[in-house]
Amino acid sequence: MFLNFASLARLPLAEVTAISFAAPLVTVALAAIMLKERVRIYRWSAVGVGFLGVIVMLAPHLDAARLAEHTPAQTLGAVFALTGAFCNAGAVIQTRRLTDTETTSSIVLYFSLVCAAGGLLTLPFGWVAPEGWELAALIATGLLGGTAHLILTESYRYAPASVVAPFDYSAILFAFVLGYAMFGEVPTGLVILGAVIVVAAGLFVLWRERQLGLKRARDAEGPPGAA
Repeated sequence: MFLNFASLARLPLAEVTAISFAAPLVTVALAAIMLKERVRIYRWSAVGVGFLGVIVMLAPHLDAARLAEHTPAQTLGAVFALTGAFCNAGAVIQTRRLTDTETTSSIVLYFSLVCAAGGLLTLPFGWVAPEGWELAALIATGLLGGTAHLILTESYRYAPASVVAPFDYSAILFAFVLGYAMFGEVPTGLVILGAVIVVAAGLFVLWRERQLGLKRARDAEGPPGAA
């Protein structure tokens, strides 16, 4: 979360959101390795394609010939965004584990307490008292983020992490619209292309999971007339 805030201070909203899409892809891989969830070749292929999309979005920050066009802050923002995506994937895996023994409210409570303590540690490094409208925006951010965390945590109770994760891709639509409407940000062609690739990979995973779900349902029912 801290890395996400740091990247948003240095990059456009749409670009940060697009880079963060690496998190669901890493989650699929970690779910297979750490949670022993069965991930078939189709989802592994989607992960590979999705990472290709992330590389396309990061291309301007990786091309030495074009680095002069980007400020150090922008490059640092891209590093923050990508590192945050990996941290987020780890948090998803840990949340999936915790739902086996903990309630949703306890997971969110302790997460919030740890984040609050971490935030307090930044107090000596330039903290500024917020004005009235800033305080209202911060409170709204906390309420929205807390509600989202509750809903997301509950979703991991009812579905594997590798299935829930691709739903994050819908955030790109909101990021493009809100970034343009509120900040006048227009995503670059590479960001749009990379986002399309990543979203396509995520949608393929969702479609594949639906097909497998239908097949499992048919297998459970048995052949017609078997009852």
